[in-house]
Amino acid sequence: MSYQEFRELYVICDECHTSLLVCDATDEDADNEAADHGWQCDELQGRHYCPLHWHVECHDCEAADSGAPDELEAAGWHIDRDYPDDSLCPNHHHLSCRECRKWDVGPLHRLEYEGWQLNSTDPNDSLCPECVKAKEETK
Repeated sequence: MSYQEFRELYVICDECHTSLLVCDATDEDADNEAADHGWQCDELQGRHYCPLHWHVECHDCEAADSGAPDELEAAGWHIDRDYPDDSLCPNHHHLSCRECRKWDVGPLHRLEYEGWQLNSTDPNDSLCPECVKAKEETK
């Protein structure tokens, strides 16, 4: 008679305790497979969240929220799905100047007050205050 040891490993959501079976894998492989299935895996803190219970924290102001990534984005969150800790809440924006590539992060009212010209459909197509001024001077 032969025996084979078989290891079952489950990734469990810290929010709702839903589990994902990952057969015969290391912890790292289990995290990678869970991420492939839409899970958020925090390697440093050892936390796991299923696709319905992602936790995000604003990189700029530390505001936090939880929910499905699509729902959070619909509510105005800018989520970096590879690095959720780099996400921005609806009150903060990451703008990049289309002319000089200068960038800034902050609340929209501050960015506009400082002279940023925002492209609402593509924030990376915005203009920084210096490029706005240069464009106005050439007119």
